[in-house]
Amino acid sequence: MTTLYITRHGETKWNTEGRMQGWNDSPLTNLGINQAYWLCERLREMDFHAIYSSPTGRAYKTAEILKGERDLQIIAHDALKEMNLSEWEGLDQNEIKRKDEEQFYNYWKAPQLYKPRGGEGFVELQQRVTSGIREIAENHKDETILIVTHTMALKALMASLRNKPISTMWDPPFIKQTSLTIIEIDDDKINIKMYADASHHKEIEED
Repeated sequence: MTTLYITRHGETKWNTEGRMQGWNDSPLTNLGINQAYWLCERLREMDFHAIYSSPTGRAYKTAEILKGERDLQIIAHDALKEMNLSEWEGLDQNEIKRKDEEQFYNYWKAPQLYKPRGGEGFVELQQRVTSGIREIAENHKDETILIVTHTMALKALMASLRNKPISTMWDPPFIKQTSLTIIEIDDDKINIKMYADASHHKEIEED
């Protein structure tokens, strides 16, 4: 049986500002770094055979923290990148709404109707991510793999594995930063053992 431990990157500067990131990037915040270390501690005893990450900085930095002292090379895989949001990247919610109110509404409320002006649609994203995950699983039969990716990439994958339509893309659970999803693959059988669990998160006292 192949087991995939999949997580989202830690909190970033643009996350705190409500800006869309997509293929663009912003650095992890102090909280984002802490979130990665909390998950690192949770996974401390796990014997991973490989670590894969989106090549985007926020994900790769998270993967470096999660790697810990393991003697493994992080493998950057383009299929794990976030949804390409094209001209929306770097803009906040209000800016996007003013720029393209119809597609902004579709993106959040009717994803099956979303038509990007450049970038990717949800179906394209889903095809890319599921194909990449399938490839990783096939290359690591009967192994345990750690994967660092992004919110929409993980949402698209889980909708596919659960045979859910694109219209349900935003249904709960919310993908918190460094939340943990565990998928077991035994030939053609898929078992979702855990989905978006963030029980390792801790409260940080403000000075």
